[in-house]
Amino acid sequence: MNETETLKGIKTNEWINWEGKADVYYWNYSFSQRKELMELIKLVKPDTIFINGLYSFYFNLLPLWYSLKTSQIKVVWSARGMLHRGALAQKAFKKKIFLSLIKLFRLHKKVVWHATDEREVHFIKQTMGDVQVMIAGNYPNLIEQLPVQTKISGQLVLGSVALISPMKNHKAIVEALQNCSASIKWLIYGPVKDDAYWNECLQLIHQLPSNIEVVYKGELPPPHLSTALDQMHVFIMPSESENFGHAILEALSAGKPVITTTTTPFHQLTQQKAGIAVDVDGLEASLTRAIDHFSAMPQDPYNEFCRQAVVVAKNHVSIDELTGQYRKLFQPITKISEPIFAPNLKNQHDRTGN
Repeated sequence: MNETETLKGIKTNEWINWEGKADVYYWNYSFSQRKELMELIKLVKPDTIFINGLYSFYFNLLPLWYSLKTSQIKVVWSARGMLHRGALAQKAFKKKIFLSLIKLFRLHKKVVWHATDEREVHFIKQTMGDVQVMIAGNYPNLIEQLPVQTKISGQLVLGSVALISPMKNHKAIVEALQNCSASIKWLIYGPVKDDAYWNECLQLIHQLPSNIEVVYKGELPPPHLSTALDQMHVFIMPSESENFGHAILEALSAGKPVITTTTTPFHQLTQQKAGIAVDVDGLEASLTRAIDHFSAMPQDPYNEFCRQAVVVAKNHVSIDELTGQYRKLFQPITKISEPIFAPNLKNQHDRTGN
């Protein structure tokens, strides 16, 4: 995270075949190379361009700008949960300026917005106004069910796999652990996205009582995810918001109960007896109770939670339904014939984007 060097083994600025499924071009981007992106678009002549995320100049705004210069290209813009109120609250001032400019130039009206569920449709329209939105859920990466760990009452191994940033609430977990009396080990996987935030977490970790052990394991290569999950009793990720929650679904599919928040798509885990979903209000106290609940749990009820975790994961998505949604999302359509990049000066007072 925040590294400037190219990943090892990645060839840039040339077309390579990816596992026989697609030709991929890893662009070694820079401002001086920006015109190369336009040349690639002219070369490929795509029916649809899929823009993933909101706030990157090189990978969001620049391809959007170039695509809209060509009236035959359909642009699908995926918000990826970035318009959820929890996500908008992080660095709110900068995001407000960015979104205001998007609306000023009416770029939000010239694309098809991609949402992964009805909740995200609501968040997109709440921020962007009356725009075209289509739903296509995320394809899951399900993991083979792991053997159930031995569970002794009074002992617990927690695990997290996530970017370390305020959105994922690692600090809240540390604060919750301060009030836990059981013997608890917490394994943290993931790159540090926010150094200042991580330093705050470390200061609190050093103050934890002796019954709590925290181990930072660093970034986790995807092939090693199953091995990491196999060390845990419970997966914990109390995010401020999640668009889909890939890591949560992966943990559930492996048979790991999950502690998360009601602002994720897995807000019914408590009722499903596959984990505990807590409210973000009063988060630390709620997390303490959830952790204590699993710490005190003996083997038999823990086995049932593990079984239910797998059931929830399998019932969460339908591959056939997802395939149909994406075929519809990427189907070429007639472009909206609005002047490109013309500010809607007459209606600047309308802050909803309608």
